Amino acid sequence: MVPAYNAERTLARTIESILHQTDDRYKLILVNDGSTDRTDEICRSYLAEKNDKIRYIPQENRGLGGARNAGMRLIDTPYVSFLDSDDWLMPQYVEKLIRQLEGHKGKNIEMIMTLPQIYHEGSRAVRDWYDKDLFEKVFTCEGEIINPQVKTDIYRFEVNQCRKILQMDFVKKVDFSFREKVKWEDVYPHFYLLSQCTSCMGISEIGFYYRIGSSSQITASRGADRLDLLIVFEDLLQYINREGRRDLYFPAMRVLVRFSIWCIRMADIDHRRVLVNKIHYLFKGLSSRYYMELVKGTRKNCTKADARQYLLFMTAIRFRIFNFIFYDYLWQDMCEKMIKKLLRAGERVA
Repeated sequence: MVPAYNAERTLARTIESILHQTDDRYKLILVNDGSTDRTDEICRSYLAEKNDKIRYIPQENRGLGGARNAGMRLIDTPYVSFLDSDDWLMPQYVEKLIRQLEGHKGKNIEMIMTLPQIYHEGSRAVRDWYDKDLFEKVFTCEGEIINPQVKTDIYRFEVNQCRKILQMDFVKKVDFSFREKVKWEDVYPHFYLLSQCTSCMGISEIGFYYRIGSSSQITASRGADRLDLLIVFEDLLQYINREGRRDLYFPAMRVLVRFSIWCIRMADIDHRRVLVNKIHYLFKGLSSRYYMELVKGTRKNCTKADARQYLLFMTAIRFRIFNFIFYDYLWQDMCEKMIKKLLRAGERVA
């Protein structure tokens, strides 16, 4: 499924990567989420050529989550995979996926994790996905099936929804849908779906090319929609508290801290202070159990550099007196450099 909003520049490449798969046992659902450019024209041109393979939904703008929900209502295949309109599939994606599924007939595989690659728009360089090492630690062989309730390192994977292939029976069983009209909507589903799943397969040979370095990406936004992050954080924390899932404390805190650091740094100066204030109140209101699990988890699972960054951020964001550090990127850069220098000096003395 490909949701698209004002994607005239990249959409054709995305669609072509699907239509030129080495195995044609797939269906393509295109959802035009209220675009005002040539997205509708592009979708209809492909629909006219391949109406046996493509279904097309034009709708008013409801955000990426709303577009995905609309597309899921039309699915009549056993599994669904999502692809953003500026990314593209590896050519043997469908072939290798079906081969693995056929090799595990009779097994109820609820989710499949793939391993994308990163493509930089400016340099045209391709590099490994962010969590490749962790992926290979969790899935020790191609096509291995694990239980996420047992092998909980999987919760620390990057949350990108497009790397997950979902069994539709599983989606219906857990009554899953995306939150609509917010950005960063992949955070809560990552934890919710994994926490409900008991059978997840890993396939490192398939995935998609994730495009970075473009101003048109959702993640490139620097304005008020950064505040949507607080909505998805609240969704995640409410779910963890309601279900009593203490095992999710560390991976959830890790995601909250990393996203917060990144969003504050990327936010424009007009919205940064509001974002910092809201994140301050969010973290200040958390139970001490979350902080204890973050401290334990960073010692066990993170590099020293990451552990320091997480814990320093938590100290600075929870205490109002230090919040000014984040109000301006110049202050933030200066303080980070000073802290790094002090830490290096401390290491030399030790």
